[in-house]
Amino acid sequence: MEALTDFLNNQPAWHWWALGALLLALEIASTTQYLLWPGIAAVLVGVLKFAVPSLDGRLAIFLFAVIAVVATVLWKRSRLGRAERVGHENLNDRSAQYTGRRVTALADFDGDHGAVLVDDSRWRAVTADGSSPRKGAALIVTGADGTTLKVRAA
Repeated sequence: MEALTDFLNNQPAWHWWALGALLLALEIASTTQYLLWPGIAAVLVGVLKFAVPSLDGRLAIFLFAVIAVVATVLWKRSRLGRAERVGHENLNDRSAQYTGRRVTALADFDGDHGAVLVDDSRWRAVTADGSSPRKGAALIVTGADGTTLKVRAA
């Protein structure tokens, strides 16, 4: 047991820096960001060991563990809070993004089905009330069913 204690107490600062570099390199390869904080913690313990060469090995390992866990938990907590605030539920749903937009009928509707111009794209459309808008009529998008827009008169 004395050999292990001597080994831990005699670790130079560059061992901690090497561990930090290894963890950061693994983080770059994995891109999970979970190894980032232990890597930074190892570098910080290395700096502390450099400043205080007589730092006990068990204390250095304890500090590494505490810094790594606390930093990871704080990062995860801040990340979750940010993700909830920034969410865009219609980000990849183009038809849902058009709800409330003003569009133009490209041709006379055949019954309640026709085509509308949204920006520079032609979209299938259906009227909710069964009306038959004429070419050039201004319409409002009220919703979407797949790639078919639901419209009403403006």
